[in-house]
Amino acid sequence: MQGIDRRARERIVDFTITHPERYANLDSYRSERAEFRNLVKGLVPEGWAVGESPGLWCEVHPPEKRVPDGGFKIHLSTTHDSARDMLAAVAPILVEEGASFKVLVDERVLDLGNSTFWGRGACGKFITIYPADVDQLKRLLERVHDVTKDFRGPYILSDKRYKDSKVLFYRYGAFRKASQVNVFGEQIPMLRTADGQMLPDYRLPYFGLPEGVSDPFPDTEEEDDELVLKGRYKATEALGTSSKGGVYKCLDLETNEEVVVKEARPLVNRGRKIPHDAIDCLRNEHRVLERLEGTGVTPRPIELFDEWEHSFLAMDLVKGMPLGHYLGSWQSSILLMTDPTVDDIRRYCEEFLDIARKILAGARKIHERGVVIQDISPRNILFDPEERTVMFIDFEAAYIQERDAGGLIIPIHTAGFGEERKMGEAPTVAGDYRALSRILGELVFPPTPFFSLSPQHRAPMLAHVARELGVPEAFVRLILGVGEQPERVDALLSEAERSIERVTAVEPLRPLRSDDDRRKIVDSIGSHIVAQIGSGDDPLDLPMDYRRFMTNRLSVAYGASGIALFLKRTRGEVPGAFLDALAGEASKIDNGSYAPGLYIGSAGVAWTLLELGMRKEAEALMDLAARSPILFENADMFYGAAGWGLANLFFFAQLGDERYLKNAVDAFDHIRPNLKEDRGGYCYENTDTVYHGLAHGASGIGYFMLRLYRASGREEHLEVAKGLLDFELASAEQQEGKEHLVFRRSIEENVYYPYWRIGGAGVGTVALRFHAALGDPRYLETARKIALHLEGGYTVFPTNFSGMSGIGNFFVDLHRRTEDGRYLEEARRFVDRVMLFALEKPSGLAFPGEELLRISTDYGTGSAGIGMFIHRTVAGGGLPYFDF
Repeated sequence: MQGIDRRARERIVDFTITHPERYANLDSYRSERAEFRNLVKGLVPEGWAVGESPGLWCEVHPPEKRVPDGGFKIHLSTTHDSARDMLAAVAPILVEEGASFKVLVDERVLDLGNSTFWGRGACGKFITIYPADVDQLKRLLERVHDVTKDFRGPYILSDKRYKDSKVLFYRYGAFRKASQVNVFGEQIPMLRTADGQMLPDYRLPYFGLPEGVSDPFPDTEEEDDELVLKGRYKATEALGTSSKGGVYKCLDLETNEEVVVKEARPLVNRGRKIPHDAIDCLRNEHRVLERLEGTGVTPRPIELFDEWEHSFLAMDLVKGMPLGHYLGSWQSSILLMTDPTVDDIRRYCEEFLDIARKILAGARKIHERGVVIQDISPRNILFDPEERTVMFIDFEAAYIQERDAGGLIIPIHTAGFGEERKMGEAPTVAGDYRALSRILGELVFPPTPFFSLSPQHRAPMLAHVARELGVPEAFVRLILGVGEQPERVDALLSEAERSIERVTAVEPLRPLRSDDDRRKIVDSIGSHIVAQIGSGDDPLDLPMDYRRFMTNRLSVAYGASGIALFLKRTRGEVPGAFLDALAGEASKIDNGSYAPGLYIGSAGVAWTLLELGMRKEAEALMDLAARSPILFENADMFYGAAGWGLANLFFFAQLGDERYLKNAVDAFDHIRPNLKEDRGGYCYENTDTVYHGLAHGASGIGYFMLRLYRASGREEHLEVAKGLLDFELASAEQQEGKEHLVFRRSIEENVYYPYWRIGGAGVGTVALRFHAALGDPRYLETARKIALHLEGGYTVFPTNFSGMSGIGNFFVDLHRRTEDGRYLEEARRFVDRVMLFALEKPSGLAFPGEELLRISTDYGTGSAGIGMFIHRTVAGGGLPYFDF
């Protein structure tokens, strides 16, 4: 997980493999055929235990299991066509040695494990062997080496190769599962050393040893830190890395020019459905680039060469940035504008058409050379904003249509943009145009991954967004028409261009839904959740955010607690089975498995239990959180001491027990020394930088201290609270010529965030509470100026913490504070924007979670949080886990 918000980024695919509609952990994988598990059952004698548990691996143990906590483990790699033979060759040796081992459960998992879907540290592993000691390690390596000399498999990057083997590797690591919870609530794999120490068991994409552990097969030669390929290309920067190989910016020592060199590793990506490995794909790209040389829209190939066991393709370094990156900072983007004038909209439309024409003209040039691009996505198109040129890159999966040209059919595409095809079915120009249609859609509104979940949402969503933002309907017809009627592209472009003259000033749309409509929506959301609760044996097994699998399933943010409170507040009751399961699992919480924080840990679960009427259980859990060894490792509202302190203030307000006020003061005393004076106030340097906003920045901590002041009456609490919000207000930036206030994600990043979790909506939410408590008009003025920037806005996610529902909640808060009907009307418009993502299910309404690839019902990223926002537009009331 990456960043303060712990997003999966490119590893999101791990959570989409085992279920078509919900995020799921790979540990829940249930094999339908279990080819390798069934094979191993016939290879081990009676008395050996062959695991039947769900998951990717089948564990195999002798009657007298001898597995130490950690040590040197052995890995074997293979290909799908030799996997059975390898297992049959190796298993008898392991039986003779009495060595425990595990093997991938089936052929599907082997294909995935040998692909770029797998992380660099895990790719290629087929069999893992657990020697009892170093002596057995040496015996096993030698014996297994003898019987696998003729096998080939991917190189395992995390390990060291044994002798000259193409399949046999070893590394040092944990054998038995051990972990420690971190402040993010994640279980970090740990390794217990011989002397009893617990060290992080890092899964790195290169061989390494813990301090004090010696390599049983030490090298005599030292590796050169400087990478010069073919004696000509000196690597200066890694542009990208994956299991199949890296992409490097290099200095060409012959020409003194900067170039790009792509690497391909043998046997990666080859499987049952893809007969071509990464090297085949790289050679295919070289052939394609040679054919496209001179088009002016692709890099010029320099040479294809082999070094060691890998292949490399050198090509010209072309100017530009990935189109997706450019769109995130595109100054003329209609999504990034506030109060756009007629001239603003026309400028956007003109730039849209300029980019669209160049993308479509480039694709046409490629097609004229007999090449189908296939893998078209915003990361594979480079746009140079200075020269305003477009370049296409990454042609590994491109297809040369001529029969005698040696074109390979390589089924690789980007989710949401490309299309699944039958095995052996060649990609088509028509498919390219459908992908290009989705690219053009990104220039208006970029939730494209969602359309892989629900393609029928695309046309109505684009139409609504364009209408609200003042973009002519002809642009929507162009976007859709490129995919549906590519032969009319030129006519559609001309029609869109003519429509620019008819652009008029944008008038806010009237909200589409009445109060009664919105009540029905909330009821439908609740009905779907209740149906999910009753649909299986485990009431807590609901569609939730993928981070639930890295943390826990009871948290406020991603688990059952936030869902329970939504049901209680909107329906008046929580299903008994769900309530019993929540209480039962909460009773098993310990400080080794849960962090103490409000939104991710035990304090939030305790808050939920108290609000649900389970005082005894809630207080026991708060007592447990107070004893957490990581209680004060972080200070923020989401993970840290401020959130724990706010939970204590809630308990104090509800129960009047002075120990909770004392706990909150203790939180203040631990936070205060970690604050730094800056910009006339106080800031908090979180795990890696200073963030702005409610969840991880100064404003959230300031809100806790404001509530503490109201409970304690101590001026020092108020002074620090005001100083924290002062820092945030001093960090606000005013858009040129406008009163709008915006906030960067952090002090180090040149990107502006509008969200409740990070950015403007969260700061505004806190400013309104300061105004309510202290009456200082500058706080309300700040909130109004933040609202000016957020009015009429769209975000990619419809969600609560980092999406439109959280921003909508801010407008509900503004209406509650000011009684100005304009703010409630804007909140209602946010309901209409959120509803563009609504998925109708037989039991009610569902919504996609963050990353938009699967459904979620939780409070932070799913339908519970969305439903709570919509409920507040009708019923009012405070924010859960915040107001009391």
